[in-house]
Amino acid sequence: MQGISTSSILLQVDILKGLNKRQQEAVQATEGPVLILAGAGSGKTRALTHRIAYLIFEKNISPRHILSVTFTNKAADVMKQRINALLQNPKSQIISSNQILNSKVSKLEKSVSLPWLGTFHSICVKMLRLKADDEYVKRDFVIYDEQDSLRAIKKAMADLGISAKDYNPRAIRAFISGAKSELLEPSEYQKYALDVMQKVTAKVFVRYEQILQKSNALDFDDLILKTVKSLQKNRAFRDYFTSLFRYILVDEYQDTNHAQYMFLKILAQKHKNIFVIGDDWQSIYSFRGAKFQNILDFKKDYSRAKVIYLEENYRSTTAILESAQAVIKKNELRSDKNLFTARAGGAPVSLISASSKEDEIEFILDEIESVGSGEGRELKDFVILYRTNAQSRAFEELLVRRKVPYRIYGGLRFYERKEVKDILSYLSLLKNSFDLMALSRIINVPVRGIGEVTLQRILALGDAEARRQIPKYRAFADLLDELRLNIKNKRPDEIIENVIHKTGYKKFLSDGSPESETRLENIEELKVAASNYENLDRFLEAVALVADIDNYNENNNILTLMTIHAAKGMEFPVVFITGLEEGLFPHANSMSDQFELEEERRLFYVGMTRAMHRLYIGYSKIRVMYGRLEPQIPSRFIAELPEKHLDIIEI
Repeated sequence: MQGISTSSILLQVDILKGLNKRQQEAVQATEGPVLILAGAGSGKTRALTHRIAYLIFEKNISPRHILSVTFTNKAADVMKQRINALLQNPKSQIISSNQILNSKVSKLEKSVSLPWLGTFHSICVKMLRLKADDEYVKRDFVIYDEQDSLRAIKKAMADLGISAKDYNPRAIRAFISGAKSELLEPSEYQKYALDVMQKVTAKVFVRYEQILQKSNALDFDDLILKTVKSLQKNRAFRDYFTSLFRYILVDEYQDTNHAQYMFLKILAQKHKNIFVIGDDWQSIYSFRGAKFQNILDFKKDYSRAKVIYLEENYRSTTAILESAQAVIKKNELRSDKNLFTARAGGAPVSLISASSKEDEIEFILDEIESVGSGEGRELKDFVILYRTNAQSRAFEELLVRRKVPYRIYGGLRFYERKEVKDILSYLSLLKNSFDLMALSRIINVPVRGIGEVTLQRILALGDAEARRQIPKYRAFADLLDELRLNIKNKRPDEIIENVIHKTGYKKFLSDGSPESETRLENIEELKVAASNYENLDRFLEAVALVADIDNYNENNNILTLMTIHAAKGMEFPVVFITGLEEGLFPHANSMSDQFELEEERRLFYVGMTRAMHRLYIGYSKIRVMYGRLEPQIPSRFIAELPEKHLDIIEI
């Protein structure tokens, strides 16, 4: 990239403007390994984005040599927007995520205007699409989401005669996912299979991989595993990317699992300019394989690493921050930080001591109305957080009765709805005739008289021409061929329109019921989403990588409900955390294990530090458990809150 004509000194002043001394230090420490231990609300995303701008302007680093990785599409989009605002230069403009997905690979490879910025999974997809094609992966692969993966697991079990009644397919899928996050392939996993469940999983794992390979498909875990395997065993692949990525920046490093850790370690081995930022106090994803020890061990991996602490909190008031910090410091395994804020005082933390769950819920909804009216706040300023998804049901019932608009995050995703998934399966099959899960899903939707026996005969034949020898399949294959003829110069939304008419799917849905109207509306919404993409490949890829929380829109004036896990990285003026009872929070499964108990405490800390102005913490003295009213013990975390910041509300 050519140097920018504006004065270097002026650019440096602009980039560093508004940053505190520690943030400026983080931005300017460009060479060698750097670890940023950042407290909640301390402006870590700001430091990270300003660092990218500093590399481009002050160090004249071509954006194509910069890799920035985070964990959610939403976080990546926020970073892109902030970098755009910083750069304000056509030569350095960061394009949108949709444009990235629409870019042809040749343009992506040659572009000097585009830093590699996205989630681990999206970055790995781009790397594999660009330079794969070896024994580990073919670059025209399809991506299986959670539903597709589970269907493949069930098929593998059926092929092996393993009953889903005896062994839970979701549990087997979780075991396989855990193995892949440790970079274990089927042959390696078999060595570690000791108990009955593990041995059954090992058998299913082998058959599951065969189904994926036959379908030319990768599941979500494969995206990272296959990239790491290619980096380890394909020298050309490794040399290309270790040379390309001269500067690597990683957000939320405490959430990395072993596969992600190895991905970063290999990529950084040549230049060693790796900048990681995170907060071990907010590590809450061990159930996904995350190892927060990675951030604590960074100095062991990079002995010359520079360590910088970001401890000034810009989000919460003193009462909220000191309360949260008092709780987290009860953990033994953690880094030492002392957070502070210039937002002195603030309303005390309200502790709701309710006679029953119903009273707790009634009070919370009344308080939202009262505070909203008294402080001029809108519904979007409030969030209700809980430990488990099941806790949302009781809130929903009352919200519906009160006619309060709300949205729950973490429920059924739009792209998982049956009618949407059906159309996506048609689209996937048009691009990849080997996609067995897509084929089995829609071969008889609408009904074509193809029964289970015929379907299994079809699936057993890997070659599309061989399948045509089965009479009932031939007409379906001809239909797909006709649809494929219309793909080349059509936009994804036009292809969807063609599919729903040619297949009879629109007529199939149009039975006049209220449900059919909703399903047709969902298809129309899918077309709207598809219209943002220039080609079908990029649309299917984007859909496979989307998460429910990516659809969160802070401008929608509705009440938000979500688990604390889903709320990480977000902030709200007013936060309610409900259900602080022993066995519920901390969860019963964690109470006998010190490591898991500390993670529960970190989860509570994350929930508390989402609050900007007001924080409410509630528990019920009586709750229905296993069909019976049971007295509840207040969570041990409540006793860890400093009394000077508490306002106890008995209801």
